[in-house]
Amino acid sequence: MAETQYFRSYLYAPASKPELVEKAFNSQADCIVIDLEDAVHHDKKDEARRFVVEFLSKPAPKPFLVRINDLNGPWGVTDLESISGPNLFGIRIPKTSSVDTVRKASKIIDSHKSNAQIHLLIESALGVIKAFELSSCDPKVAAITLGEADLLSDLRATNDEALAFSRLSILVAARAAGLKQPSQSVYANTKDLDGLKASTLRGKATGFFGRSVIHPNQIEIVNEIFTPTKDEVEQATELLNVYDQMQASGNSVMALPNGEMIDPANIHYAKFQVNLYNSLNK
Repeated sequence: MAETQYFRSYLYAPASKPELVEKAFNSQADCIVIDLEDAVHHDKKDEARRFVVEFLSKPAPKPFLVRINDLNGPWGVTDLESISGPNLFGIRIPKTSSVDTVRKASKIIDSHKSNAQIHLLIESALGVIKAFELSSCDPKVAAITLGEADLLSDLRATNDEALAFSRLSILVAARAAGLKQPSQSVYANTKDLDGLKASTLRGKATGFFGRSVIHPNQIEIVNEIFTPTKDEVEQATELLNVYDQMQASGNSVMALPNGEMIDPANIHYAKFQVNLYNSLNK
């Protein structure tokens, strides 16, 4: 299984506009997604791919993924064949609904002796139904997430209520496969920062971690929401200390001073918060 790394924000930047890619890497986003797919006009696919190949000739200043084109379309295989190499951290495969597609990507990556991770974008009803199978079919798969605009189109729906089942399905599939929590899909209205905040808070409470963003003005809100506060980490550390006492004393249940009961089942999130806080404050 690919190494687990948690990113609060994934900022998309079109490969056809190198100046925006440069700005993205100078932003506060944890991970950059250099886009060869939707953000690149079909007349500029070759030019954009050449830019990514050149970009990969040297190590990048922060982690990044490349969203390739559909591997079952006219550009995807050439994308992956061209960019696979030692400096490629990972790829996002769009419109994933087939295990064969994931395995095709894995074989190409192997043939170029690359250690790139595979992140899957689930953008169809079929992909949602196959989410666990896709999540667990290859050890290079490090993450799955929804592409909600395409999914809504496939469902012939127009509001968020239609996405509730899919969101929970992706969450359950990822965790059942031993992957990190999925990140949230983009919030399309870049001027509605209050809406972004409310949506991201709901996503975090549901179990998602991190979010794709399409404008730098969205990064600060997303990063703040997914960053554990000092108080949260102190509370989590207290839980873990009590748990250590439980282990030493042979007790299966203990109470905190405030009366809250804890047992082994409710310390996993506390460990996650402490580890995340430490990784963000190295």
